[in-house]
Amino acid sequence: MSSYSYLDRLENAVRLHDQWRLGECLNLCVSENFSSPESRKMLTTDFSNRYTLPDKFYKGTRFIDEMQTLTEEVARKVFNARFADVRPLSGHIADFAMLYGLTRRGDKVLSVSNEDGGYQGPTQISLGKVLGLKSIGFPFDREAVNIDVKETKRLLQTEMPNLVVFGASIMPFPHPIREIAGAVADETVCVYDGAHVLGLIAGGEFQDPLREGCSLMVGSTHKSFPGPQGGIVLGNSEEVFGKVASEMFPVVMDNANWGRIAALAVSLMEMLQFGKTYAQAVAKNSQALGKSLAENRVAVRGGAHGYSKSHQVLLAYDKTKTEFLAKRLEEANILIDNSGRIGTAEATRMGMGPSEMEQIAELVGLVVHGKKPIDQVKKRVKSLTKDFRTPKYVLRSAAEIAEKK
Repeated sequence: MSSYSYLDRLENAVRLHDQWRLGECLNLCVSENFSSPESRKMLTTDFSNRYTLPDKFYKGTRFIDEMQTLTEEVARKVFNARFADVRPLSGHIADFAMLYGLTRRGDKVLSVSNEDGGYQGPTQISLGKVLGLKSIGFPFDREAVNIDVKETKRLLQTEMPNLVVFGASIMPFPHPIREIAGAVADETVCVYDGAHVLGLIAGGEFQDPLREGCSLMVGSTHKSFPGPQGGIVLGNSEEVFGKVASEMFPVVMDNANWGRIAALAVSLMEMLQFGKTYAQAVAKNSQALGKSLAENRVAVRGGAHGYSKSHQVLLAYDKTKTEFLAKRLEEANILIDNSGRIGTAEATRMGMGPSEMEQIAELVGLVVHGKKPIDQVKKRVKSLTKDFRTPKYVLRSAAEIAEKK
């Protein structure tokens, strides 16, 4: 096969993807969002081709350096943080930098276990194994979908972890940071993995880890935060932040993707301008969706606590049924993941509100209960989403960008 044939295949895959995902699907994946036209434009600039390093080994970088300085300045303002590092290529890389900078081989790390919806990064399944760390799982109240404070305080007295990591992949409710951080030993560092809820925190919703007891916050910039795929590190402690930032280069990573960072700058500016309104709408939509799903006899977790205070609503079925439902929903052009997490961030970004959440719950219910053929549900999905294809909470629309040219 020639290079031109491969190119044809590639272009066809891109075209079909855009046609399906952007024109026909209802995206409820909790790990995804939709960045603005202005942000996406930055990904195609010459920044993406270039190198710059802290030791100034490469020349011709003064505008890249200016852009990085600007991005980190806006990040500090959005998150009310003294320090920011926008270089991590992903949330996982940010986690790696955090663990590498703050722990030593044999240290104990307390985090939400994978079985309770925790991110595997700090554990011995993943980065914990590479770094030789001992993983300890938070005592967890599965009915409340949250950390058990009383049992955690008992555990802290016996295990004495070196690092406590709040945050999780399954996270409908804020973690009890204040109650637990106040009970840790003086030498224990508390950090927060805000990968999923970073956009809510940016808008002043959900919780405020850097003022509730955490010295550092890491996260992903493409989930509830509506930016390009990547990671970020934020902190108020110069000592703790310095240990992480100093290991970013040359240990954890070499060059960053500067086009991505320019795109992130735009997303940060949008959150500075519209973050509060956006974050409030996301939380409101999640609560409306959870309630409506329950009314449509779809089993949902966390009902006693209002279903959700984040961008996540959780199905309450066993693993086999959840994976089956995710596949059936995909056939109807409704996209979730195999864990049964239903996300409202992208739908909110596209302008949907509580009335659309009621319609979404009805459509999900039709699939769950098998009341209508999938093709009929798919047709209704396309009808529902056709007027919600343009992102809101943006500095400039695609038309305004074109006019500016």
